[in-house]
Amino acid sequence: MATNLPDQTLTVRYYRRRMWTEEMFGDFKKHGFDLENTMLRHAPRLSRLTLAVAFLYVWLLSVGSQTVRAGLRHLVDRKDRRDLSLFQIGLRFIERQLVNALPIHISLCVYL
Repeated sequence: MATNLPDQTLTVRYYRRRMWTEEMFGDFKKHGFDLENTMLRHAPRLSRLTLAVAFLYVWLLSVGSQTVRAGLRHLVDRKDRRDLSLFQIGLRFIERQLVNALPIHISLCVYL
């Protein structure tokens, strides 16, 4: 790995954080919510949308995390490698549950 950071552990931590941020921006843009197309300019409306999106995003991350931990990722993602963000895994898992008329559990978990 080419870097000017002195510590390998620190380097890995920074790159992990960067990858998490990159996935999050993708989730908020074309790979998820598509927020740039809302065209909202009114501050109170934008504030309410931000609050709703933040809650939904955290919930879908939680669902994605629980799906991976439960060994059910293969139901919504490739089997040989993970191509989707946790958000996308959560979203697709919820869509799958709805299409198949299966129960949806609304719970939050900590992702580490």
